[in-house]
Amino acid sequence: MDEAFHVRQQVVNFFTTVILSFVFSLILSACGGATSSDPSGAGAGVSVTNSPTAAILSWAPPTTATNVAGYRIYIGTASGVYQQPFGQGYSVGNVTNYTLMGLSSGTRYYFAVTAIDTLGNESSYSNEVYKNIP
Repeated sequence: MDEAFHVRQQVVNFFTTVILSFVFSLILSACGGATSSDPSGAGAGVSVTNSPTAAILSWAPPTTATNVAGYRIYIGTASGVYQQPFGQGYSVGNVTNYTLMGLSSGTRYYFAVTAIDTLGNESSYSNEVYKNIP
């Protein structure tokens, strides 16, 4: 088999791992009224600060992918509809938590995370979580 096939197979394996890891690892544990759209409650949590205009998102990294270079966060005010087009989310580097500041009172925000590999490929969205800003 040629090298291009092996590279494509590695990319497919990476995204399969990342997607499965995110689906089962990103949930919301609430502080001040935040909830999760994932009813299973599986995996590591996304916690939210007590600050009325901030949210701290946390997620577990993929357990088998070794070539994760970073993550992007997507935010919106309607489920599945993000302010940033796919591929243009907030690039937060290779960290597994991030604080979003300056959120508007009286608004429900929805969040999703993607992983970026060392070749620049982006995974699909994680499961979505949300927080109500009082």
